[in-house]
Amino acid sequence: MKTRIYLFTGFLDSGKSTFINDTLTTTDFCENEKSLLIVSEQGEIEYNQEQLESFNCDIVYVTSEEQWTYEYFEELKNKYNPTQILVELNGMYNVNRFLACSLPDEWQVVQVLTTINAQTFALYIQNMRSLLFQHVVHTDLLIFNRINDSIKKSFLRNNIKAINSHCQIIYEKEDGTVNTLDEDELPFDITSDELEILDHDFGIFCMDALDHPDKYEGKTITMKGKFIGRDKQLEDGFVIGRLAMVCCEEDTSLIGMVCLHPAAKQLIPDEWIQVKGKIELEFDNELGGNVCILKVDDLKVVPPLENEYVTFD
Repeated sequence: MKTRIYLFTGFLDSGKSTFINDTLTTTDFCENEKSLLIVSEQGEIEYNQEQLESFNCDIVYVTSEEQWTYEYFEELKNKYNPTQILVELNGMYNVNRFLACSLPDEWQVVQVLTTINAQTFALYIQNMRSLLFQHVVHTDLLIFNRINDSIKKSFLRNNIKAINSHCQIIYEKEDGTVNTLDEDELPFDITSDELEILDHDFGIFCMDALDHPDKYEGKTITMKGKFIGRDKQLEDGFVIGRLAMVCCEEDTSLIGMVCLHPAAKQLIPDEWIQVKGKIELEFDNELGGNVCILKVDDLKVVPPLENEYVTFD
């Protein structure tokens, strides 16, 4: 059995310590385990060492990224012999550096979990996007906490999905209860049989169609984007898409949808087009579920957009 490492990322005051402490002391996470908690950040919540030891969990503190060495991890292995490890990473530490560390043969990072204070998220997007990117890009589970009625969960979700489309997102209200992404947050009327997707709603539409393809089946869609290239499996298939800026102009993520039209062979890469057609569903073996395919009836070349990047404002 490998020693499992759970890496917790997020900025100071994002709720990491509370999340970790609750996991250790209010669940059966420590049952039949020898746990080790490695803390590299002193937040508002202090750990009770005596309480943690009652759950067979030792705790150690590090003060510098320079301590992340193979020799240090071997020392911890020999001293504590843990079966599972929780690492609370300092919000200003380099996540990639930790993930690239040489570990003892029996140790393996199995999950990355990230906590974000929803009330300060917009500030990080505006001012610390590159730091936020490295916290989010590797995460498997992301928890937005302190959600209130003034915060649009679609804004939170779409900015995260542009960075990491595969992570699971949980929305937690200020009282600790779990919230959901409401359909009424979508900027278009999902009950309509015909949807004209505005340019600034392109990313929101494609993301929601990827997550919830069934609710778009049979709907007629009109939208603009770039011809990205031919689909490798469908004879008349091609991808219409746009780029979302996840960190900087050199670091972007493609958002788009597969379309079908006989003119696919004549399109030029990066040519801007407008398409109109009806959504059909096809099962995707790689994703293990249905995906939306836009069967295009009307296709025309259009001038490029002034702002070609997808935003989720």
